[in-house]
Amino acid sequence: MTSTRETRFVEMRPGSVVLRREASRLLPSGWGRVRVAACGVCGTDLHLFRGMDLPRGATYPVRPGHEVAGVLVEASGEGPTVETEVVLHPLLPCAECPACRAGAENLCRSAAILGIEQPGGLADEVLWPLARMVAAPGVAAEQAAVLADAVASAQHALEVADVPAGGALTVIGAGGVGTHILQLARLHDPSVRLSAVVRSEGTARRLEELGLGIATVAAGAGAARRLLEIAGPQDAVVEFGAATEAANEGPAMLARGRRLVFGSIDEMPVALATTISSLVTRELQVRGAYSSTLADLATVAGLAASGRLDLSGSVSHRVPLERAAEAMDLLERRPPGMARVVVVP
Repeated sequence: MTSTRETRFVEMRPGSVVLRREASRLLPSGWGRVRVAACGVCGTDLHLFRGMDLPRGATYPVRPGHEVAGVLVEASGEGPTVETEVVLHPLLPCAECPACRAGAENLCRSAAILGIEQPGGLADEVLWPLARMVAAPGVAAEQAAVLADAVASAQHALEVADVPAGGALTVIGAGGVGTHILQLARLHDPSVRLSAVVRSEGTARRLEELGLGIATVAAGAGAARRLLEIAGPQDAVVEFGAATEAANEGPAMLARGRRLVFGSIDEMPVALATTISSLVTRELQVRGAYSSTLADLATVAGLAASGRLDLSGSVSHRVPLERAAEAMDLLERRPPGMARVVVVP
């Protein structure tokens, strides 16, 4: 269906955020038109704003926004029905490569990213394949938007971490994604032992208020020693937004044969504070955890829709679409108490 109705969208170049208008676009077969109710912004959007090397085939200006929740208002094919509240998975994989066939669609080398290669959700509406949408009935739009990345990526990181039942898990960098890792770990295994390395007393208090029994230690030199004293060797250590800290302190926190997982997207070289002999004789594993799969998103959307996953504290700042540049400023400044930022058309 062709429409002459105008829709607004954000166009971004390095250092520039501009609100533009266009006529609503034609809907391809198999795709849906979603009226955006909320769109989260995160470090990826800040990298785009600062100026980054884009994936092959993508060029500035980009139309950002990959954490999208809204209502399906038009559908051209099979999938969710019109008027369904949906969350969009931000990756559009090829479905044919070995990674896709193995169920690791997040590792598809040709996957298009919503908000980079494809026009994103910092807009009044967004077009996306129906097969890459997940229903999120009854979940508040601002919280549903967080599911698309900050929660689904946490779910995926937990799967990569592979913590055994009743095991011990430490998160280094307990911001948005890190906090969700701790929440999901407790939901999946009430007997798991949780710890976090924190940079401030405010973060320690926030984690305590979750009521999940999370032990905390101060970041910095000696964090591994402090953690081992109160929690013992860990089955997994997962970092988001604290790669240097994890490289410096993470290896010493691990039990033999267990796993250090990096989740940060950063071009900075990494040097693990350990020796080859220690890696070999302790059989330590170092893994990356990138984005999520559609199954990860469906899992966390189901937890949120059922009321088991409480995301009421996940969003701290809300910005209207016409002032989207303020969201970039918030990401740059990171004021005290900031969790996730969402833009609301």
